[in-house]
Amino acid sequence: MLDRRALLMSAAIAAPALLPGKVRADQLGCSPESIEANAALLDRYVAAVNAGDIAALQALFAKPYAQHGGLKGSREAFPDWRVTVEDRILASDKIVARNTWSGTHKQITIRTIDIWRVQGGQLAEHWDVIDIGALEKQLRES
Repeated sequence: MLDRRALLMSAAIAAPALLPGKVRADQLGCSPESIEANAALLDRYVAAVNAGDIAALQALFAKPYAQHGGLKGSREAFPDWRVTVEDRILASDKIVARNTWSGTHKQITIRTIDIWRVQGGQLAEHWDVIDIGALEKQLRES
């Protein structure tokens, strides 16, 4: 019977053989146009958040829009909220971004991974993972 270490080592050695070589976006059904459109949509979202432009933000969201999780009321708590996109992954109907949110009104930094489903050129659905542990540590130390 293999112990856990041997099993993980075997998987690490075998994995590259199981993975395909380089894959182009068009092989996954992602047109360069949809990727460019999603990049522009993410850029408009970031610009609207950083400007605090609620009207511009509302124009980016589809109706209906589904929000799964997230921090509620963050604009009221952090009126100078800013987001910086650290990494982005763009597909035909998805945007994934690793973000750093910060506010100087209350010295807080939050790191998130956000996933949006795009429909008709708008953000239709959103999921996120928030680094709550780091946030709690900052709140305890402030």
